[in-house]
Amino acid sequence: MSVKKKLSIVRSVLMFAIIAWFLVTFIIVPVISVFRTTFFTNGSFSFEAIQKLAASDRVRRSLSNTYKMAFWTLITVTINGMFQILVTEYFDIKGSKLLELAFMTPLIYGGISLVTGYNYIYSANGYITKLLLKVFPSLNPNWFTGFTGVLFVHSFAMTTHHILFVKTAFRDIDYSTIEAAKSLGASSMKAFFKVALPVVKPAIFSATILLVLGALNSFAAPSMLGGKNFYMINSMILTLNGLRSYDLSALLSLILAVSCIILLLVMNWLEKKNAYLSVSKVTTRLRKTKIRNPALNILIHALAYVLALIYLLPVIFIVLFSLGDVQSIVTNTFPKSFSLGNYIRVFSTSATLKPFLNSVKLSLLAVLMVMLITIPSTLAIKKHPGMATKILEMTLLIPWILPATMLVVGMITTYSEPNVLVFGQILLGGFWLLPIAYTVSKIPSSMRLVRASLYAINDSHEEAAHSLGGGAFYTFRRVVWPVILPTAISVGAISFNGLLSEYTISALLYNVNNIPLGIVLRSPEMSTDPNTEANSLVYIVVLMIISAITLLATQKYRNKE
Repeated sequence: MSVKKKLSIVRSVLMFAIIAWFLVTFIIVPVISVFRTTFFTNGSFSFEAIQKLAASDRVRRSLSNTYKMAFWTLITVTINGMFQILVTEYFDIKGSKLLELAFMTPLIYGGISLVTGYNYIYSANGYITKLLLKVFPSLNPNWFTGFTGVLFVHSFAMTTHHILFVKTAFRDIDYSTIEAAKSLGASSMKAFFKVALPVVKPAIFSATILLVLGALNSFAAPSMLGGKNFYMINSMILTLNGLRSYDLSALLSLILAVSCIILLLVMNWLEKKNAYLSVSKVTTRLRKTKIRNPALNILIHALAYVLALIYLLPVIFIVLFSLGDVQSIVTNTFPKSFSLGNYIRVFSTSATLKPFLNSVKLSLLAVLMVMLITIPSTLAIKKHPGMATKILEMTLLIPWILPATMLVVGMITTYSEPNVLVFGQILLGGFWLLPIAYTVSKIPSSMRLVRASLYAINDSHEEAAHSLGGGAFYTFRRVVWPVILPTAISVGAISFNGLLSEYTISALLYNVNNIPLGIVLRSPEMSTDPNTEANSLVYIVVLMIISAITLLATQKYRNKE
């Protein structure tokens, strides 16, 4: 064996040893730690944590609230999402392009930034609530607090799954099948339910799974809008963690994980049982249907425009108020003049710029680690199928199955004291645990997308490179890398974009030395500085611009490739 070949083997073994250490240390061990913290709090097996849960009315209510919220979110978002698809893809609605842009606004800002923006205009002192009170004096000014406020945000923010999955599937419907149904006497609505809907049912199932998982794992909305009496599981975990009730927080995270797994199993069973399949060859492009009934036509147009307005108002007012003076922003009175003063202050002052730079640094580190783990791992899974790579693949998918809070609670309980796996260091309260947790959260989605691009590579090209004397690294650099590069760039950019305002993991792991943007966006109402709200609006606008550029650029780049 040549020296070059030996060095290549040594490099590969070392690389996968590091990956194995990372996965064991920050995925497997934290999961085990959750079970240990829950059931072995005093060194021996006990159900003390379960007894504590049963005795705590607030903790039990957080469980009840979570499941109720997931149920009602499923109802409202499904109605909202399907209505959006009807008015933008199926019916001939005037201004449908503008409606589509309005409905897509949750794609450019989400999580804590969206909740902050909605809270700013819909809260008791919000501009929209003040306008509503003039029209409806009996309206409760605190309507945007508690269950109602959280459900409102979910109903409008979580339609992204319908935009990404159901709408795409809807465009693949063969219009000739709808024409055939109409020729047999079916109305437009009957053709939709009997012909079009069955074709997109698999996409609806996918959207439903992600939707309910998102509702169960909701953190930003209940944390900001829940008030003093409304808690969901994740917001209760944050509270318990602050009280150092690690056994209860671990138990809640375990219950949440079991709920998510049961949901995935049930939905998978339902999907296989129904076995929906479209035999359409997409020979005729879908054409929009005119609504013949004048009254129904006016009603649907009116509903579509009102819905679009609800989506657009937060974006419009966030942008306008971010350009207003601080006094107008604090009192929520419409600005009389506009300037870039708030933007100049944020990006010229180190104290206000630091959270943004922290998030950029943390996100870049996480994206880099994600790529260093997922690309070699997916290559190994594809090239060397077997028990070892199957275990590797299943381990990489664990963060997709389990909620982020469970893994984070496991990291907290594991690394709050010196641990041999991290060379005797205490990671909790330090810098590295937060970007590591970010990395773990993005591994599953990145791995699946990179793997999809790897399967597009023709194996004969690699074989030709090997037969001409190219080594493993040379073949990867000249054959594999150019093919997966567009996907790697897209995955990296989207992951980076999503992590900039990440809140769920940040709220549990941040410290005073690496405060990220998500935490700053959460804190305006807790600050006495009058500039804090103005700064938050500036951050949200900047995040929206970055998100829009990221989505457009990555889509254009991949299409070009």
